Amino acid sequence: MIKRVTRSLCACVLSLTTVVYGSAQADPIADLQQTLTAAQMRQDIDAWHQWLHDTHPDPSIRIADMDMFKQRLAGIENSFDGPQTTLQFLDGITPLNSLFNDGHMSLMVPSQGKLVRALMDQEGGLFPFEVTVSDGQLFIASQLGGAATEHHGKQLSHINGVAADSIYTTLMARVYGDTVRHREAILAQKFAHYYWLFIAQTNTFDVQFQDGNTTTFEGLSTLPVALQNEGFDELFTFEVLDDHQALLTINLFWWEDKDRFYAFTESVFKQLKQQGIEHLIIDVRQNPGGDDDTWKQGILTYIADKPYRHTSRYTKKIIAKYMDEGEVLGDVVSEDYDAFDTPQPDHPLHFDGDVTVVIGALTYSSALVFANTVQDFGFAQIAGEPSGGYSWQTGGIQFFTLPNSGLKAVAPRFYLHRPSGEGKGQQVMPDVELRDDPRTPRNLIEQLARRYNDRATTAVSP
Repeated sequence: MIKRVTRSLCACVLSLTTVVYGSAQADPIADLQQTLTAAQMRQDIDAWHQWLHDTHPDPSIRIADMDMFKQRLAGIENSFDGPQTTLQFLDGITPLNSLFNDGHMSLMVPSQGKLVRALMDQEGGLFPFEVTVSDGQLFIASQLGGAATEHHGKQLSHINGVAADSIYTTLMARVYGDTVRHREAILAQKFAHYYWLFIAQTNTFDVQFQDGNTTTFEGLSTLPVALQNEGFDELFTFEVLDDHQALLTINLFWWEDKDRFYAFTESVFKQLKQQGIEHLIIDVRQNPGGDDDTWKQGILTYIADKPYRHTSRYTKKIIAKYMDEGEVLGDVVSEDYDAFDTPQPDHPLHFDGDVTVVIGALTYSSALVFANTVQDFGFAQIAGEPSGGYSWQTGGIQFFTLPNSGLKAVAPRFYLHRPSGEGKGQQVMPDVELRDDPRTPRNLIEQLARRYNDRATTAVSP
């Protein structure tokens, strides 16, 4: 029973990327133009609400005001007074996403990836820039797809005459995520197709920057960075920074060939031993999660020096797909988790130096559970900015297709406390808080390295 709860967190990384993007969909643009009757839309909402009740252990874990949420839901149903297209229906129900306060819970098109590809092929392209979103403001990061642009860093004022703050408000209401910080980071990844879905279906963009200059851009038929398939060598990298420090970047805690990942981390810790590295920086700022076994075997094997657990208590909904003998369908079960993993301090490649784990707004799911574990058991210090996600994580995501519209719902079936049992309703807070500018991510790593070298120099000074 415990294994079913804890291991299934691995699916979370796939919830809002690979699995949803891989759904079957004939023509995602044409599907959004299909007409739904008021009765069909109400049937979809009722079916989704029942499925949510049958799946989620307790939505109030994340929904701050359940009475307000129920009122909003009733208001949406009461607004169905005539036929709408599926796109209009989507626009009407997706403001619920921001009320869920959970990156593992959403209502959205069946496949965001297929929609993007259809827009590239049929609609003349998308908004031509990658953006960063910070404190309610929109900035140009690069061309769509990641190529450099002379407009890098410029703040957006208007797009096609609509104020950037209005665009921000409209889109942020429809983004899923644990917190505003988390939703801003997710919106940055999805801005191009969210603009098409919820602002305007166009492929020409009059962009006014904050400095007052306005330029017209045509849409680009380029795959956004967030949808580009990353290979092993892009997801997992190792770099010796200087005589004393090294950087291990893990952008996903999952790989189909786990033995390849474990061989990679073994080679990393072998190099640390051979070169006498004293400080290992592990960067998981872009890591949306994966499989707990990946970091337990691939990293904690070499840095854990005491028994550890990745959660102290869990709450789960008993559903047919994951029901063990003696359990009752529909029950909500809460139990302490006392199964500790055994460390290997005598492992020949055990790393006795200092470890710093760098987190950020996109660190999520199993990657946050990793951060919780190393922080609570003292295996590493946490650096960077507070996480976007909460330290108590949901997981075990399930999927549901609304019967008439074909839209896709996602919801978790369990909820994990962090190992210490503390931090309810809180993000993972760094031990060393350093500003992280997403436009210049390398700066934080260099700052950490300098701080360590400065500390080492001070320690040996007479």
